[in-house]
Amino acid sequence: MPVSSGWPLSPDSIRFFVPRFASIQLSTHPLTESLYINGMGFYPNARGHHMTRWEHDDNLLMYCSAGKGWVQALNERFEVNPGSLIMLPRGVAHHYETDSQTPWTLRWVHFTGKHAQDYIANMGLPEHGYVTAIGLHPKIISDFDALFTVRDTGYSMKALIHASQTLKQSLTYLALLTTSQTQQARQPIDLEAIQTIMAANLSQNLELDDLAAAANLSKYHFSKRYKDLTGYSPIQHFIHLKMERACYLLDISRQPVALVAAELGYEDPHYFSRLFKKVTGVSPREYRSLDTG
Repeated sequence: MPVSSGWPLSPDSIRFFVPRFASIQLSTHPLTESLYINGMGFYPNARGHHMTRWEHDDNLLMYCSAGKGWVQALNERFEVNPGSLIMLPRGVAHHYETDSQTPWTLRWVHFTGKHAQDYIANMGLPEHGYVTAIGLHPKIISDFDALFTVRDTGYSMKALIHASQTLKQSLTYLALLTTSQTQQARQPIDLEAIQTIMAANLSQNLELDDLAAAANLSKYHFSKRYKDLTGYSPIQHFIHLKMERACYLLDISRQPVALVAAELGYEDPHYFSRLFKKVTGVSPREYRSLDTG
């Protein structure tokens, strides 16, 4: 069980820890052994809240929605403000404390599991980047609040499994936000503007030169930065967007494949079909015959 800060709870606060017997069951259950919750809480306007842990056996995720404070980890201090996400992996000694004048409002969850570190790595945080400014997102707050429904269930295993699965989904959603934020900070590029250009030109054949010029970068640096952000090269991503559009056109009409190809800027329908199959795994005609329900 995690070590609590002992902060005195106000009537609208929450602190819930999973007892040892339930944690043991979660650690061996096939649905939760990869990642499961150990505890969670909500501290609104948490005046006087502070905590020091020299040993840290699980992972702690916190989200500040109001007020401010600071976190110290590995002898480095990080300021916490509204919209700050704090991720303190296991084994990292730390101290955190709310501001005395503008106390923070925190939602937090302790978690562990065989693949907990993989979920954290997927978030794409910079090395030793324990505090990340991701902004205020109602979905993050609602995701945390969804975890709190596990209380008052008598430590129901089904409720604990559901909460752990909810946390997995929340962590992958946070990965979308944090990866974009940290990569943008290290490698500034207006990804939204570039993808708007792509979306507006699905019927055309964009060249890498065109996209790099829009980003005011050389082809080499643009390609590298774009792939760092998305996992795909710019042209590969553009092709994926075209194939997504092709699937839509195949779904909503019975027009010949050649016309779908032409609408997406491909004069050679055979080339289009080969490309479609390479991306989706099936030919356009096979795609139409799929019973997707």
